Amino acid sequence: MTGRAVWRRACPAGQALDLLHARVAEPYAPHVHEEYAVGACTAGREVIRYRGTLHYAGPGSVVVLEPGEAHTGGPADPPDFTYRVMYPAAGLLAEGLPRFREPVIADPGLAAELRR
Repeated sequence: MTGRAVWRRACPAGQALDLLHARVAEPYAPHVHEEYAVGACTAGREVIRYRGTLHYAGPGSVVVLEPGEAHTGGPADPPDFTYRVMYPAAGLLAEGLPRFREPVIADPGLAAELRR
């Protein structure tokens, strides 16, 4: 099975906000984002290497990756996983840069809202 990705760009508050809906069938290489990555897994389970540790995300969890943090990702269980992610610049979130101790947050209600 192959992956599939759909990108969109919204402009809330006059700033670009990239949105991604993807089915991922292969692991992806280490990379960083200049902005936050905030997403929700909608099917399957993802494994993420972040800050030197493996983390697992599935439906009902939210993933938050901070700008400039190298990470990888891929299906934790074959054949794939599906997720929705937004990439807000720090200025879209709030004054000051929010920090997150862990990248995966178990919050089914928030995950459902992010999927919408």
